[in-house]
Amino acid sequence: MAALQALAARQEPRQSRLRPRHFGYRPERLQRHGWMDTGVFFRKGVTVMRRAIGLSLSVVAVLMLDAVPAMADDFSAVRSEPAARSELSRTGKLDFPAFPARRRSSPDGLSRGRPAASPDDGLDPFIPAATPDSVVDNESEQIRLVLTSRYSNPATVRAVRAMSGRQAAELYAEVSSRIDERSLEPTSYDVRVRRALRNLGLALDNDAFLKGLRISSDSFRTDAFRESLSRLAGRMTVRSRSDAMAVMNSVMKEAERVSGLTPSVVAWEFALASVDTLDRFSGLDPADPGMVRGAEATGWRTAALDEEIVGIGVEVREHADGLVIVKPLKGSPAAEAGLRAGDVVTAIDGRDIAGLKLAESSDLMTGPVASRLMLSVTREDGTKRSFTVVRRKVRIWTVNDTRMLNSSGTAYLSLSRFSASSTAELDAALEALYAKGMKSLVLDLRGNPGGLLTTCVEVADRFLPVGTIVSTRGRLASDTMVEKATFARTWSMPLVVLIDGDSASASEIFAAAIQDNRRGVVVGVKSYGKGSVQTHFPLNAISGDLRITTALFYSPNGRRMAGEGVTPDVEVVDRDGVANGDRMLREAERLATSPELLSMARAASRVKSADPAKPRSAALNNIADPDSGRTVVH
Repeated sequence: MAALQALAARQEPRQSRLRPRHFGYRPERLQRHGWMDTGVFFRKGVTVMRRAIGLSLSVVAVLMLDAVPAMADDFSAVRSEPAARSELSRTGKLDFPAFPARRRSSPDGLSRGRPAASPDDGLDPFIPAATPDSVVDNESEQIRLVLTSRYSNPATVRAVRAMSGRQAAELYAEVSSRIDERSLEPTSYDVRVRRALRNLGLALDNDAFLKGLRISSDSFRTDAFRESLSRLAGRMTVRSRSDAMAVMNSVMKEAERVSGLTPSVVAWEFALASVDTLDRFSGLDPADPGMVRGAEATGWRTAALDEEIVGIGVEVREHADGLVIVKPLKGSPAAEAGLRAGDVVTAIDGRDIAGLKLAESSDLMTGPVASRLMLSVTREDGTKRSFTVVRRKVRIWTVNDTRMLNSSGTAYLSLSRFSASSTAELDAALEALYAKGMKSLVLDLRGNPGGLLTTCVEVADRFLPVGTIVSTRGRLASDTMVEKATFARTWSMPLVVLIDGDSASASEIFAAAIQDNRRGVVVGVKSYGKGSVQTHFPLNAISGDLRITTALFYSPNGRRMAGEGVTPDVEVVDRDGVANGDRMLREAERLATSPELLSMARAASRVKSADPAKPRSAALNNIADPDSGRTVVH
């Protein structure tokens, strides 16, 4: 036995990369390949391992002992591991398999260092152990969730399938170049490539990835591919884009052994992994080749930019039983059919959607103009209804609710996001409210996720006669700017702004501008705290959009807004929702007619702009917020 251990110890560097799982010995696969007989299993296993990785016969024999536990249920007799090893060293053969304690492999399929063995832990001192069950790999779990979300989206899967290897390679080069040139905090190529290797290693165990891209789950081949990723990760030195491309090309060659794992899939994951290493607001969104329309045809689209969609006109979010309707859009087929906020859609065109991801359910909601959509709905009172709605072009309005709150002249206006049409909608709504006797205004930005920065600046300009609206600071001079109020005709009535924890980005910029310039009062709870700038880059390699964080927002007083948000002047926590009415709105209505707010409005109206109007920065046109991902409009 000592001689056997000495031989194995000399092979330690080579065998330390191996794991029992890497040989993929599921009983049904062994049966199919004629390996279920013990002797056949060992003879074939020894031959394969010696040819593949050059281990000595004695080391291969010991390694084969670790393969047997997965087959143990299919053998009638099982011996203890010490007895089996003793027999092997004494006679050179083994009549029955050993059954050591089963051990778990590394969570991402890539090799890791083993902990030191003790004589009492039951582990062989020269066979590499797997990651202990107690070790929780948070990064691997996060990657699994990202992969599941990514490949559960039918639109993404269609885009990847339609992509050629050349397009994917060009996409990787394009994404790499943009990150290098424009990202606020670019990551190194070593970090990006290692993330790509982890993504691919974990993807081969991900059902959404395998099913979506129709990739073989043959464990013999996938485990060999994982081992090649492990070898690459251990020996590579990546300092530049050319080094990264060389690694990617090596992975493409290794991937040939896995059916369905094409060069385009490898390059696509390398591109995505590069973006994954950035902040969570950066992203890569390919256009859906099965539905190119409107802004999608130009290469990029966000909910903030859509002014018109084809659908039934509902905003929905994920629910345990399917989709819950957040609200039907104004003037939409859904509103006309009688669908309500709070309705839970449980089936689409007869298909049960309970448990589906938001992207999967949303894909079932899409269709061409004049097509019919059948929905099974459960109402909040438990009643079940069926609706048949015809899809058509639907205008997405951002000013959704305007009304007079009282006879004192307090008006209310709700702005759901900052889109390209929002400024014109706001101007028309304010004129209409003024005609009804508006003397003060409550502007509701609760739940507003942001949108176009240029629109936010325009809207703030309607209320600020002078002063800074927002400043940005980036890595490049072109990403650093200061936007000031320059609009000649501003509204001077008392102003209250409502915010909550879902008010983000452009909403926070507007609220901070009103607050820091003492133009009005902010009421509600602390805002989300998304104070970063995402610049959108239409892609050249494929149709789609790359968004990269290029700068951070700062309030007029110089406060960094990323992670901080806006703290309201008057905090109102509405924990019971609508049970006792809208407490935030009631407080805003009270403040709107207060002497203090009237005094602030009068002071602002006496200030005249000393700066001539200047053209807005052209960089504003490409700055917009990504979709929140929590709700979708159909």
